[in-house]
Amino acid sequence: MPEKIIGILGGMGPEATIDLFTKIIKGTKAKKDQDHLRILIDNNSKIPDRTLAIQGKGPSPLTPLVQSAKILEKAGAHFIVIPCVTAHHYFKPLQKKIKIPILHIVEETMKYIQNKLKGIHKIGLIATTGTIHTGLFQNTFRLTSIEMIIPSHEIQTQQVMEAIYGKNGIKSIGPSGNSKRLIRKASESLIFRGAQAIVAGCTEVPLVLKEGDLSVPVIDPISILAQSAIAKAKEK
Repeated sequence: MPEKIIGILGGMGPEATIDLFTKIIKGTKAKKDQDHLRILIDNNSKIPDRTLAIQGKGPSPLTPLVQSAKILEKAGAHFIVIPCVTAHHYFKPLQKKIKIPILHIVEETMKYIQNKLKGIHKIGLIATTGTIHTGLFQNTFRLTSIEMIIPSHEIQTQQVMEAIYGKNGIKSIGPSGNSKRLIRKASESLIFRGAQAIVAGCTEVPLVLKEGDLSVPVIDPISILAQSAIAKAKEK
């Protein structure tokens, strides 16, 4: 059977979309161009901010999410991946509107941790306030024996959100030394509280937090999603 075509519903943000695309390319065993997977990307950066919508401070992104998903479906994608964790708050209504499946980044991350990181019982979560408020990770991992530790309100506001959304944050100017410092500082506070690994639960976070930056493993959902997409595209 031919390989499946991957659809990337991107633009949230563009850097995270590039990161996922790159990790799919780098993760595919290929000796020539034709060995790579076919990938369709809708880099829809006009989708309203997910965190503001969840907090009731902005418009819902659901309609443009559906529009982008249908564009990818019509263009020939066999399934969709979304390089934005917070957007998965709208996963169920979005999936109902299209016929092709969407891989769920949080569920794929949970499966990876259960299979590859046995013995870890406490994980620190670095994510947007929107993702934390929705309980995307907490509710998913509640079905396991793993405890999810989240930052204090002060650290979440002054370090995590500042690193992502601040004037000199990742969404404003891209990865920087300052955003890396803030994310590492927030991560270290979770390690101090007992976290045995850190989940980069916002797709901008892996742009500044890499494996080896901390004294515990860094779990990158974008890398996991890339590997899941490759596997699904190649499955019989």
